[in-house]
Amino acid sequence: MPRRRPDAESAAAQLRELLFLQRLSMAAATTVEPDALLALVIRETTEAMGTDVCSLYLYDAERAELVLTATNGLTVSSVGRARLKLGEGVTGWVAEHRQPLAVPKVAVEPRFRWIPGVDDPRFTSMLSVPILAGPRMIGVLNVQTVPTREFDGADLDFLGAIAAGVAGIIERSELQRRLETQLDEIRSSQEIHERFTGLALAGAGLDAILEAIGALARARVDVYDPQGFRLPRPGRPGLTPARLGLPPALASGEVGGPMLAHVGRARRPLWLTPIRAAGELVAVLAAEPPGPPSGPAAGPPAAAALGATPRRALEHGATVLALELAKERAAAEVERRLRGDLLEALLSHGLSVVEANRLAAQAGRLGSRIADTCFVLVIEPDDASTAGRLGSRPFQDRVHATIDDLCARRVPGALVVTRPTSILALVPAGGGDESGEPVAEARALDPVHELRRVTELAGGIRAALHRLAPGAAFSIGIGNLAAGPQGLPLAHDQARQALRLVRRSGGRNQIVSYHSLGALRLLLEVRDPMAIARFVEETLGPLRHPAARRSAPLLATLEALVRHRWNRRATARALALHINSLAYRIRGIEAATGLELDDPEARVLLTVALQARALLTPDAP
Repeated sequence: MPRRRPDAESAAAQLRELLFLQRLSMAAATTVEPDALLALVIRETTEAMGTDVCSLYLYDAERAELVLTATNGLTVSSVGRARLKLGEGVTGWVAEHRQPLAVPKVAVEPRFRWIPGVDDPRFTSMLSVPILAGPRMIGVLNVQTVPTREFDGADLDFLGAIAAGVAGIIERSELQRRLETQLDEIRSSQEIHERFTGLALAGAGLDAILEAIGALARARVDVYDPQGFRLPRPGRPGLTPARLGLPPALASGEVGGPMLAHVGRARRPLWLTPIRAAGELVAVLAAEPPGPPSGPAAGPPAAAALGATPRRALEHGATVLALELAKERAAAEVERRLRGDLLEALLSHGLSVVEANRLAAQAGRLGSRIADTCFVLVIEPDDASTAGRLGSRPFQDRVHATIDDLCARRVPGALVVTRPTSILALVPAGGGDESGEPVAEARALDPVHELRRVTELAGGIRAALHRLAPGAAFSIGIGNLAAGPQGLPLAHDQARQALRLVRRSGGRNQIVSYHSLGALRLLLEVRDPMAIARFVEETLGPLRHPAARRSAPLLATLEALVRHRWNRRATARALALHINSLAYRIRGIEAATGLELDDPEARVLLTVALQARALLTPDAP
């Protein structure tokens, strides 16, 4: 509003003010550079208001501070450095209350705050008005004078009109910046999308996609499976941590985009982006931002805020990686299923030699050569919890990769097949070269040495499984050496029978070979269970009759004697019996069975009978 004064000087001042506001409006509509326009406004406001200083403070909402942005009269070096909290000083009070304030003498104004290096004691009077854009606080516009001045309503109206023009300039520049930013984001997103789509359609592969993501995100990137293990990429260096402790929010689906996590002993920052297919977490894309300076003076690791382009690169990259990993997974599943189906067929009983050799030749054409002589290893979970974990596809993939890699390094030519309930490994005898060809003829093999070698491999497999899944329990059964494809079904049965006997005796995390079962192998070779049952009843039946049980627990006493290798004192201690009481029970056993327990043949007979009983009825009392 122009000031109304009766004299000609006031009329001239009113005209100057109107012309200034007109120039301000035209400049705001035509000037592209907002910084240059604001400098012009600050400079001309000083002249138009007849003041010595004009300063602009803009409001930083994140810090709740007012920042000196432009000035004509104060120290230029303080621009961008001088800051006032909301409510601090005259400027802060105006911003907090959103009301103008005229101060004739700042020296006696309690709300005035002296800023060293910015304020000058020569400036006496001050007028401040808020810069508002609707309900939003933008900043404060100040003018100051050396002589004492009583700013009137006309001065307030004029400076308020200038502040409104400044608000329009700032709003226009912010809108322009937002539009330009959005346009840049759209262009960048389109370029990223086209680049990744081109790579996917061209079948460039996982490494090329990761390289593109790393270049766009300006970071080193790698892929980890849902268990937190880095996916092996031959010939490509990976990130430092080989395994990550993934945040639960990734697996649960709470996080849809990149999230910052600090991992490893050095607590290095990584941006983790979930890679999902059909809602399932199939992998995690990890991006390592440029690290902090190294050396004694380096501070704690930190990561800068993720920019718009790197974020889009990670998000778009995760989508393309999901498709690429799904393709690899499908191809691996087809190969695994073909291999598994062929092996299942080879393990079937009743195959002729011709059929077995034909299936072995077919497996060889698929890259899975069956060695002429090999051991069969069966790896099974010992409890329901471990079985549940093995039934999980991501864990099953990790188990397969771990065992397959271990076998390939120790015994080239080994074949691993992972099932939902067990893992099967065919290990060539006599070692092997990289093609799986045996390096020794079957007739030159030392069975004892070969069994020791494959048992050591089984120990390595068990240790790897424990590292992979601490607390899980796996036992490994080893069949006898199979000669040719036609010998695989029997070797497979032997490995499973060895496992079954270990489990019936309560064993966990055991490695047992069929060869180590001793005399019990004779029982396993008997195909008629009724014949074994008759043998058990004839030998141990008298000890199970009601009269024998009432006199003393004779069967339990016999089991304890066998368990302690017929040592009577050790057995008495285990049963908490006096040695004379044990002797009484032994006489009862001899009377019921008609056997002398000191007779070696009787001991062998009773031991085999107890093992047969465990084989038939492992839970019997």
